[in-house]
Amino acid sequence: MRSKIKRLYIYLLIIFIVFSFFSIVHAEEETKEGYFTVYEEGTNDIIFRTSMFVTVGDQYLDEKNNLYEVTEVKGNIAFAKFIEKIDIESALQTNEQEGVQEAFKEAGQKVIVIYHTHSDESYVPTDGKSSIPYRGGIFKVGEALKKALEQKGVKVIQSEKPHDPHDAGAYHRSRRTAMELLKNKPDAVLDIHRDAVPAEEYTGSVNGRPVAQVRLVVGRQNPQIKMINNFAWQIKATADKKYPGLFKGIFYGKGNYNQDLFPRTILVEAGTYTNHREKAEEGIQHLADVIMATVYGADYQKESAPQGLVTQVPGERKSAGATIFWIIFIVVLGIVGYMIISTGGWNEFKSKVKKFGSSEFSNFLGNIFVKKEKSILEENQEEIKKEEKEAAELLSDQNKTETEEENKKEENNL
Repeated sequence: MRSKIKRLYIYLLIIFIVFSFFSIVHAEEETKEGYFTVYEEGTNDIIFRTSMFVTVGDQYLDEKNNLYEVTEVKGNIAFAKFIEKIDIESALQTNEQEGVQEAFKEAGQKVIVIYHTHSDESYVPTDGKSSIPYRGGIFKVGEALKKALEQKGVKVIQSEKPHDPHDAGAYHRSRRTAMELLKNKPDAVLDIHRDAVPAEEYTGSVNGRPVAQVRLVVGRQNPQIKMINNFAWQIKATADKKYPGLFKGIFYGKGNYNQDLFPRTILVEAGTYTNHREKAEEGIQHLADVIMATVYGADYQKESAPQGLVTQVPGERKSAGATIFWIIFIVVLGIVGYMIISTGGWNEFKSKVKKFGSSEFSNFLGNIFVKKEKSILEENQEEIKKEEKEAAELLSDQNKTETEEENKKEENNL
């Protein structure tokens, strides 16, 4: 009976882990055909459209910083309710209050890394098709961002590693790429994508010139969501000031998007597959200036930011430490639960722990001390043997010398 309960516990644990993994993977998938349209409850006005899966609980911050939450999903149609209007400029004030800008006066190399989870994504009007396996037009958009950042004095590392196919496992494959890029100790990590909705969803203008707009994506299943969200708000607030009309908004989707790896990482949607790629490149070049101002301060051209001191969020290190604590706590809790079941109940478990604390632990320490004393004794014996050997050799030499002297005396007498 006890072995059956133990097996059942193990099976449930495996099912929980597998279910958790696949729920995240599915959330990071995109629709194979079509897209989701999200309407506002009551008015039926379109809030936004996206090729990403939309689930109940997802949120969206629109161009005017109105926050909505999805309450119902029927097929590719969803409804969301208005929550509140967000003052995203408070994210910029956070940096000023924390005195982060003072850190920019110290010298340090600026490093930003770029990669592409969906490496096949392309732009039909320019590239001829929506998907080019292993080397889509999205890489050229990333190159445009790279050049724009480099012109502003940043070292940019753009990964050209593909992560095909464009399926649920793409983020798992690109995670290895992101971890490799983090070895360069970057100030920010950018995963560049394009959406798959009608062109008008991303058609906009900046300073009177038409561009493909930009949208950010933040993963809700992420222990660092507070830091990631603060970073996203800082980017959008800066863009709204410098380049009104550049940003579509911020989508908060059910998923991770590898944003648990680093607190200043963001997923960028640069237009959609029906936009001309050149318009996406123009929009992304404006984003380069926004990223520079967000990460390195408004006067980034004059000052450099030391690594590790940019766009900090209050409690950033504390949150990371808390995450590690909870992971350890859950693991320990699982081990204790397993041991309780294995030993036959709480009383048996307490008895074994008590026994270990009183006798087995004492025996364990006793064995350590015995081994240590034995080791010391052996060392002493070795020293004694060595000294005895040296004394014997010395005595032998003395006897040899005395014998030789006596022989010489006898020869002289003769």
